[in-house]
Amino acid sequence: MPDLRAQLRRNRRKLSPEDRQNKSLQILTHLRRYLPFVRSDSLGLYAATPEEVDTAPLLSLAHDMGKEIYLPVLNQSRLRKDPMLFARYLPDATRLKKNRFGIAEPDVPIGECVRAAKLHLLCIPMVGFNQTCDRIGMGAGCYDRALGIRSFRKPHLAGLAFACQKADFEPATHDVPMDAVITEEGVLRRVRSERRRL
Repeated sequence: MPDLRAQLRRNRRKLSPEDRQNKSLQILTHLRRYLPFVRSDSLGLYAATPEEVDTAPLLSLAHDMGKEIYLPVLNQSRLRKDPMLFARYLPDATRLKKNRFGIAEPDVPIGECVRAAKLHLLCIPMVGFNQTCDRIGMGAGCYDRALGIRSFRKPHLAGLAFACQKADFEPATHDVPMDAVITEEGVLRRVRSERRRL
């Protein structure tokens, strides 16, 4: 998997800034018509790195639509065992800081954060995906561990990626599958019977 992850990251980095921006806007066009997004009141997003699908236009759209927006926060506290939590994000109001991976996250007390189960829809970055909507992440396992926590309610999971990130691979047993992957080419949905129990 490390070799495949490296190849997929190379594929993604080959996109010019203009291509990345155009494809990100196409992804937004598909997402804004995606029923779980339309129906969601609370939405988990992420602050994109320079090579990921740009979420800035999506953050603006969700805010304009009156949705509650949450961004992931890596848990450094010993008081809570969750590896990743989600903090409310208000554009132009929430202060951000860089976490240990250099990714922007809300600078809030961990006690103000919620688990993923509290959200209706969670849009997740990915390094790669396959035809059945399995995900390859950066390798730290933050999302898999956060979403693998047993809960009565799970958010709808939508991976955001570019079409060049698609590959053939078998997921690891701990990998959490997506309900859909949205690329510039459209929405790839996971067949409901294929989703593994967590």
